[in-house]
Amino acid sequence: MKQLHFMFLSVLMMCTTDSVAQLINSGVYEWEKLQGKNTKQILKGPTRSLEMFEIKAVTLAGGYGFNKYKIKKGIDELIIIKEGMAVISVNDKSERFNEGSVVVASQGDEIKIQNGAKNDLTYYSFQFRPRQTEAMPQTIKKVEPVMKEWRDIEFKPNANGGRRDIMRQPTSMLKELEMHTTTLKEGLPSHNSHTHPDEEIILVRFGKVEESINGKLYQCGPGSVIFLTNDDDHGIRNAGEGQCEYYAIRWLTYTSD
Repeated sequence: MKQLHFMFLSVLMMCTTDSVAQLINSGVYEWEKLQGKNTKQILKGPTRSLEMFEIKAVTLAGGYGFNKYKIKKGIDELIIIKEGMAVISVNDKSERFNEGSVVVASQGDEIKIQNGAKNDLTYYSFQFRPRQTEAMPQTIKKVEPVMKEWRDIEFKPNANGGRRDIMRQPTSMLKELEMHTTTLKEGLPSHNSHTHPDEEIILVRFGKVEESINGKLYQCGPGSVIFLTNDDDHGIRNAGEGQCEYYAIRWLTYTSD
C-alpha cells in the first residue's frame, strides 16, 4: 500500500510539473520570424491567469477574402487591424475599420471579417479564456461589443510622445480589459523597469522598440508581440529612428487579488 501511495504522489508531482512547464513565459515574438502565409500562429497556451490564450495574425486576400465564425463558449476575442481595411460585423452591427482599429466581442457573438479593399488585409486575433474559479460570477453578464475606429480615438500628446486610451472596462469573461497605445519620441523610455500584478501584451505598431525582461534586452520591429508575465521585471524604450508606437494590453480575471 505504501508503495502504491508513493507511486501516486510521484505521478501527481510529474503531472503538476508538466502543467507548470506548459505555462507561457515572458518572451518576444518577432514579426519577421513568424511562420505561416495566411495565418501566423504567434502564441497559444495557458498563462498564469488564463486557461488558454491564443494570438494569431490572419491575412485575407484583397477584394473577396472573408472569415465567418461564432465565438466559442467562455472566450472573449480582441481584433486589431494591422494593415488594410476591413468590414467587420458583430451580430447585426457592421462597420468599416481602417488600420489600427479595435473590436472586442465575446462568447456567442457571430463574427464576419471581410476584406473591404483591393489590397490584402491583415488583422490580429487575441482570444482569452480565463480559468474557471469560484470567484467568477455565477451568471455571465453579456457585454456589448466594443468597436473603435482608429481615426476616432483621441491622441493626447505628452513630454515623451503621446497616448491613446482605447478602453478600460469589464468584458463578458474578464474582470477588466485595459488597452492603450503609447507613442515614444526617438531614444526615450516609457517608464522605469517594473513589475505589476497582471499580465501584459505589447504589440508594436510602428518603429523599433527595446524591451528589457529581467535585465535582458530584446529589440523588435513593427508587428512584433511581447508577452510579459506578472512577476518579471520589464521596461521598454524607443530603439529606432523617429517615433515608435505600440499597444499595451492588460487584463484582470476573477482570480486576481
